[in-house]
Formats: sequence, structure tokens, C-alpha cells
Amino acid sequence: MDGTTASRRLSALAEPKRLQVYRQLVATAPEGQCVSQLQVRIGLSQPALSFHLKELANAGLVTRRKAGRRAFYAPSFPAMHELMSYLMENCCEGQSCLNLLRDCEPATGTQSA
Repeated sequence: MDGTTASRRLSALAEPKRLQVYRQLVATAPEGQCVSQLQVRIGLSQPALSFHLKELANAGLVTRRKAGRRAFYAPSFPAMHELMSYLMENCCEGQSCLNLLRDCEPATGTQSA
């Protein structure tokens, strides 16, 4: 992944309602949700929700599939994993992190508080 793609994905998630939409889709993965379900859960108008979904889709963070007259959106986990890998690329001085939830030791050799 390059910096431009990472910036586009981070920018898409930087808007609070879009982040809420993405998190709601993650909760129902892998099937995702139809727009009408999301609209009720998120509390956005249809045009506003469509705008946010389009931005997430343009960033590659969600996928869209049609089933009859309904459109379903789901998170693209490969895209998010790629973004997280890009962000964590230099974690732990290039070593493989055994546990991403623990604090990494800084390069100075002192344990972070």
C-alpha cells in the first residue's frame, strides 16, 4: 500500500458518521446490511447515508452487492488489514509483534508507562 491510499482510507474514516457506519457494518460482517437497516440504526437520511457509503466504497473500505432491489454493504476486511499493516509496518523496530495489545518497548530501551 502507498501513502496516498492510506491517506484516502484514513480520511474516509475521519468523519464521525462514516466511522459509525463502518463500525455498524463490522458488527454485522460478513453479510453486512442493507441501506434501509443502516438508515434506521445510524439515524441518517437516505441521501446522507448514501454519500457516506459512497465515500467508504471509494476508499475501498466497504463492498456493495445487489440482491433484487436492495443494496447491501459490508466491510472489506482485506482493505482494513492492509491499512493496519501499513500503519504498523515499523512497529517494534521491524520485528514481528507477538502481542499488539501490549506496549512495545521504545527504541531508547526504556519500558513505556
